[in-house]
Amino acid sequence: MRTAVLCQLLAVVAGMGCVSQKKAQMEARQAYLAGQEQATQGAMQARLQQQQGPVVFVQGPVRHAVVEWQAGMKLSQAIVAAEYTVFMNPQLIRVLRNAQVAGEFKGVDLLHREDMDLEEGDTVLIVP
Repeated sequence: MRTAVLCQLLAVVAGMGCVSQKKAQMEARQAYLAGQEQATQGAMQARLQQQQGPVVFVQGPVRHAVVEWQAGMKLSQAIVAAEYTVFMNPQLIRVLRNAQVAGEFKGVDLLHREDMDLEEGDTVLIVP
């Protein structure tokens, strides 16, 4: 009898663990994104002031975090110029303009020709 009750209790707790684990993963991802955005804004602004020409900042697994901006530059061009280093498509690409989200894409969106124009000083946040 005690074993049956213990097994039922463990099943209920295990079921809760799945929901809690997914929720914790989602909250951790959101916290990661918020922390990345906040932590890089000051550093990016300092770099912007040091650069002689207009730039776009690219945060994530890239070789070059600062890319020279050119008129008509697209998001996909900035990612190529920054040299994205991960083999798989990114899960999320977020474009920040004046500390506001100006665009949000999945990596596959760019393959389907969903792109956007960037402005100087934009920050591109790539989540692998």
